[in-house]
Amino acid sequence: MEAYWIWWLVALVLVIAEMSSGTFYLIAVAFGLAVAGIVAYMGVSWSGQAAVAAALCSASVAGIYRWNKQHVRPHENANFANDIGQTVRVVSWSDERHARVSYRGAEWDAELAGETATDAARQAWRIKEIVGTRLIIE
Repeated sequence: MEAYWIWWLVALVLVIAEMSSGTFYLIAVAFGLAVAGIVAYMGVSWSGQAAVAAALCSASVAGIYRWNKQHVRPHENANFANDIGQTVRVVSWSDERHARVSYRGAEWDAELAGETATDAARQAWRIKEIVGTRLIIE
């Protein structure tokens, strides 16, 4: 089998794999491999093919990464803003500062904010902020 067919088949496999990931990174790599296949078809040596593939794969992945960083979508985390100030119910305390709380029909890890004093008798707490998947309560 000719080298260009191998480049194109691997690129095709990556395009198919990309359909399940949805990140566009595999498409970027597939683009570099497809161009390396064109270079192979033109008769360039193996080292030239590999250099073209490496350069284009790296450049296209870096381009997608840079584009993603510049186009942060603040509305993706906007739902968290609606959670601030909501009331949660303590299910159990794991230590003086950490608890499991019930909120939105599920149990969450929670931590007391700053200098908030522990009150084991108190059941209702307010969400002050969200750090990762942990609720900071007061």
